[in-house]
Amino acid sequence: MNEKQANLIKDFLKDFTKNPDFKFVQKLQKSFKDGEVYLVGGKVRDILLERTSYDYDFVIRKVEPKDLEKFLAKEGEVNFVGKSFGVFKFIPKKYQGFEPIDIALPRTEQSFMTGGYKDFDVQSDANLPMEKDLQRRDFTINAMALNLKTGELIDPYNGLEDLKNKTIKTVGDPKERFQEDYTRMLRAIRFSVQLYFKIEVATYNVIQKMAPNIINMSMERINDELTKIILAPNAEFGLELLQKSNLLKYIIPELEQGVGVSQNKAHIYSVFEHSAKALGFAAQRNYNLNVRLSALLHDIAKPMVKKGEGPDSTFYNHDIVGGKIARKILWRLKYSNEVVNKVAHLVRFHMFFYSIGEITDAAIRRLLVRIGKDNINEAIQLRICDRLGMGRPKAKPYKLIELEKRLHEVQLDPISVKMLKIDGLELMKILNMKPGPKIGLLLNALLSEVLENPKLNTKATLTKRLKELNKLSEPELKNMTPEIDKYEEAKKREYFSKIKWVE
Repeated sequence: MNEKQANLIKDFLKDFTKNPDFKFVQKLQKSFKDGEVYLVGGKVRDILLERTSYDYDFVIRKVEPKDLEKFLAKEGEVNFVGKSFGVFKFIPKKYQGFEPIDIALPRTEQSFMTGGYKDFDVQSDANLPMEKDLQRRDFTINAMALNLKTGELIDPYNGLEDLKNKTIKTVGDPKERFQEDYTRMLRAIRFSVQLYFKIEVATYNVIQKMAPNIINMSMERINDELTKIILAPNAEFGLELLQKSNLLKYIIPELEQGVGVSQNKAHIYSVFEHSAKALGFAAQRNYNLNVRLSALLHDIAKPMVKKGEGPDSTFYNHDIVGGKIARKILWRLKYSNEVVNKVAHLVRFHMFFYSIGEITDAAIRRLLVRIGKDNINEAIQLRICDRLGMGRPKAKPYKLIELEKRLHEVQLDPISVKMLKIDGLELMKILNMKPGPKIGLLLNALLSEVLENPKLNTKATLTKRLKELNKLSEPELKNMTPEIDKYEEAKKREYFSKIKWVE
């Protein structure tokens, strides 16, 4: 360990002792003088990488399970789900964190080599050396432990060296580590993407060979790792790595079908390359998961609907077919109903047409109905990712800016008598009047008051007010006619001051 790393650990320990969420550690050390408390796994790695994380896992040595259980019960809430494995989920009193803290006894795990996450024979032993406990972990950079009393770093598998070399490498034989849990193959990709580390050649070669086994894992666990890859700033590289490692064809084979599929003269990339780049631009702009998934899947149907070859090839209805395929993929991957419905909708309507001067307000309203007013920002963001993924120089050309503005404008309340809760026919009935110019004057007079105070726009209030206004002469009513242009401008200024534009 070099001087910088030693100082990072020293600074962490100084802050850790002051953190009220972890006061129980100091109490535990005082209560069990021979006890040893270690911080293990990802948090140790992130301290040395100067990376923010809140993944606190502890291993307690030389404290018997029953004694540890009693102590934790006094200090907070204990979940005994992992008790048979020597693992406790612990929430200290007045805890400010979001997730329970994992507290474990040192343990060994004998895998049944099925690749199943829980297919282990676990033996916990309070006196087991930490080196033995760390032996069961996935990658060397996650197989380090920090003694919170002495500051000693336990690093039996050269995790520090691999941190220095920015390398993802399994603890021991990669084949054995992946046979213990096949989702570790996805975790290797995820760490590579999140940390900008390379995967050691031997580890990577085994992933390529063992990739078919990923289908034996639950979709929930695959979803967890895949989502972290997609949400990483380096998501484009993550998708490419999934494809080259052979994992993609077993997770999203529909994307694999786009590899090498050329497009028409509007595109300079293959279908798969375009999808990867669209995802990459969504990640660069820190767009949300819905937009990233939409960018990834928006052209998913192109290989299936392609007609012809070369610059004049076509992909008619790929948006319609793509929306259906995206829905099936996301259901299969166990995404929430909300995500499935949103992404499938965005994919379905990502091909909206707009040309300045050729589309009326009525057409804009019809487009808004199709896209949905709650989807405007995400639909525009998807179009930006699509454009940039095609190699276009401008993310947001003038006509797209104009479309976004008009989509927002048509959501404004109509500045007309049509917004009133009473129409002309009802007015004539209430006042027992015949058709004539005074009807329009009365409606405009009501409108002027409603514009000033929208709360007046109820049938009961307007009926009462009509009877009062009917006593006025036509010239007097005419003077009450509102200046619609001014109200419309004011309304627009107020509305657009609250709009958060895409770019």
